[in-house]
Amino acid sequence: MFYGLEVHITNNMITNLAKLSLDNGGQISPLIIPGNLTDGTGLCNVSVFIDDNDDIIANIRHVHYTLYHSEFDQKYWCGWGCLAYLNPEDNVKLITGNYLCKLDPETLYVKEFQPVNTEKHDIKPNWEFVGLEDARVVRWDKKLYISGVRRDIIDNGEGRMELSEIDWNNNQCKEISRNRILPPEYTYLEKNWMPILDMPYHYIKWTMPLEIVKVNLDTKRTESVPMGTVDVVDTETILKKEFIIPGARHQRGGSQCIPFQGGRIAILHECNFFLNENDAKDAHYYHRFIFWDKDWNVTKITEPFKFMEAQVEFNCGLAQKGDDLLITFGYQDNAAYILRMPINLLDKLEYDNIT
Repeated sequence: MFYGLEVHITNNMITNLAKLSLDNGGQISPLIIPGNLTDGTGLCNVSVFIDDNDDIIANIRHVHYTLYHSEFDQKYWCGWGCLAYLNPEDNVKLITGNYLCKLDPETLYVKEFQPVNTEKHDIKPNWEFVGLEDARVVRWDKKLYISGVRRDIIDNGEGRMELSEIDWNNNQCKEISRNRILPPEYTYLEKNWMPILDMPYHYIKWTMPLEIVKVNLDTKRTESVPMGTVDVVDTETILKKEFIIPGARHQRGGSQCIPFQGGRIAILHECNFFLNENDAKDAHYYHRFIFWDKDWNVTKITEPFKFMEAQVEFNCGLAQKGDDLLITFGYQDNAAYILRMPINLLDKLEYDNIT
């Protein structure tokens, strides 16, 4: 058995991909912004992208709260149960801000950072989730973008993916355009679309069944919303393909989708939602590597895995650097990490049956 593999696999599921990678020549680094800027609230759900000049760029999500989550046997609740959002007393909304960062290529620590200034396009929030959540980094047509979900426009929390172009230099990091992306058909909530790095303005909207959509920037127009106006663009579905993983939960988006060994690779996530012993909503998050050939046929998919054995973990970024994959994830909405995993470790993982 591959060294270290027996320690971190339970019932075919890798329970600690970070430790497994470290045991086999990998590396993990925390991604930290000074505490005086975050007031001790959470950093999480970070994305990673390697730019044309080999800069390693990360977008770190700053949530203006602290998530308390009792892990494992959930014996140590706080006064509000197994899971609780601890907000500043003067603002109990779930607010998100973003920092764009450059990482040191050796240590993978944050060496430069700028908060993303969104004031040009902000309007008064109209719901309790405020800001752009879980933004992925991508460069299309030589333009740097972050793309995530926003839910503060409509008073029922309707969520739409947004595409924000960023002007970033030594003195500023500004959102210079913001496009609210309308799905091909109406839905209440769209989130976690995976940008396809080598196909500008294309996303994997859903992975089982596979659905790829294209954003049509030439349809850009202004629409009125309760608190102002927003720029919106339309999308069209360009590909749908069926595939089945017996017994799998719904396959949701995670990282960007990147070129890999003549095809493409991404990391997706699955959620097991349930009511805990406090009769409150709780969840287990699992992740998988998924591979496609050049014609978007699924060639293989790993068994579910955990990054660091926690119930609440979330991946937003994937990049290839030499013989390694760079993988970014959040832990319990309270910590952001980047994992350097040797690519050859993929050959040692457990894979699911697909039909």
